[in-house]
Amino acid sequence: MITNSYPLENKDKKLKSSVYTTTFSTRAPILNHVSTLIKKENTHTFICASSLNSFTSSLKESDVFTFKHNLNTDCKNIFFNKNKGSNSLNHVYNDIKELHIKKNTSVIIIIPDSMLATNLKHKAVVFFEQLKQFAIDNKLTINLLIYGRDIHLIKKLLSQRPDLCVGYSTLQNIDKNTYLYHVYYWGLDSGMKSESETYLTLSNENSLVVQSKINTDQPTTLLNIDDESAIYISKTAIENNQKIVDTMICSPTNEELDRHLSGVSRATIVFSCSKQDEVRQLGVRIYLLRKRFGQNIKIIVREMHSCLRYSDEMYLLQSGINLIVHFGTRFSSMLSSIEILRGQVLTRPLPSTTEELLNFSFQTTEIKGYINNDAFINYTRELLKHFDVAQTEFALIKLEILPNIKPHSYLSMCNIQREGDVMTLCHDAIYLFLQGVRMSDLPIALHNIFTLPIRDIFSSQTSFTTSGRVEHELPNILEHRVSIDDELTPTDNAPYTSSASSAQLILAQHKPLEF
Repeated sequence: MITNSYPLENKDKKLKSSVYTTTFSTRAPILNHVSTLIKKENTHTFICASSLNSFTSSLKESDVFTFKHNLNTDCKNIFFNKNKGSNSLNHVYNDIKELHIKKNTSVIIIIPDSMLATNLKHKAVVFFEQLKQFAIDNKLTINLLIYGRDIHLIKKLLSQRPDLCVGYSTLQNIDKNTYLYHVYYWGLDSGMKSESETYLTLSNENSLVVQSKINTDQPTTLLNIDDESAIYISKTAIENNQKIVDTMICSPTNEELDRHLSGVSRATIVFSCSKQDEVRQLGVRIYLLRKRFGQNIKIIVREMHSCLRYSDEMYLLQSGINLIVHFGTRFSSMLSSIEILRGQVLTRPLPSTTEELLNFSFQTTEIKGYINNDAFINYTRELLKHFDVAQTEFALIKLEILPNIKPHSYLSMCNIQREGDVMTLCHDAIYLFLQGVRMSDLPIALHNIFTLPIRDIFSSQTSFTTSGRVEHELPNILEHRVSIDDELTPTDNAPYTSSASSAQLILAQHKPLEF
């Protein structure tokens, strides 16, 4: 249950015949939010556009049990979607119209962001307009809750059309136990409220409570109050024979630089990164510096060799850096970037502890290549839990095979080399799960995996890039599962393909296709 987490809702009542929209970056806090709404408001109907299994999958069993208990106890009408084909906003609205919802009551509607992402903008606008009119006609207070990774689409839509609902807010996770509740505008019987932020913490009783005080004060020092032009830099971030500028104060290594920093308030600090195994400790060092000196210092990481993966960049971003200077960038260009950063203040919320920060650091497993259907599904679901917190992009890719080609024939054309990327086979398709990959990099990733062009060896390609869409697709893998011949199957004592065992690894071999 949420305790005193939404002060605007606690003080005044919501308006009748109105729609209130709240977006969630993950599903977990929705359970707490729904429990609060059905207790504090006259909630007559609960509607979820996803199936019960899809909505509660990968969530804690204790949280799901409490959620179900609260629904059955305090809500009269409960509806979950059972029709897999009803995945459009138009289908959802038509189903809502057919329900006999009591007038002058409160309604909770939950939809995944994938419905908005797969529909055109004008269809989303039509859905909000229809829902608004439905609330007016039946004198309902509708709480529309939207969850997923593409909720930025809702922000853009409602910013351009604030007339679509009388209240809009977001609940975004900062780490596993800390959330930021942002109200953009919120209509109440006492008037319109707008632009407020509240930090919430998950208590031991599994409820969200308002933090008593947020530590956002900027530490200052009288010695270096005007040190904005100073650049503290590690010599390992400077090429040999590179002439440095007068404002630079050099230290031999990152460790020495960290040790000698004191009394900075607005200066620029430049660390180097040459190997991927340096990233984890470097992120902790940056996080502690940011906590120590505040939001006005500028922290830069310069990549001296090509070593940073996308997931590493996201981890450093959470630690509190201002900028990553990628390998190959000229020294003069880095100085220009430093000039651009001057006068700026970091406003991104930081994780509450170093332990929470390290949750964003994904340790890539040694699993890669082909694994069976069950292992693929379990592996994917485990990673989804991490990516929801780490806010890292991923992709489940479905490649439909050509007719008259046996599924295992495609194994000879597939060469997965990156640790953590896996594939599995079905009767009609190949599935790939790629962790820590930007959507713009998918064509390059697929080009590196397959020895032949994708368009020549597959009939179609579909990418699933949100948790909800991936969870919805995973049952199809079991439905169309296939068993590979013994000579192609990994050993029984190791369910995952690993680089540690060459016998389990199935790489590309140039063989003729079997038509």
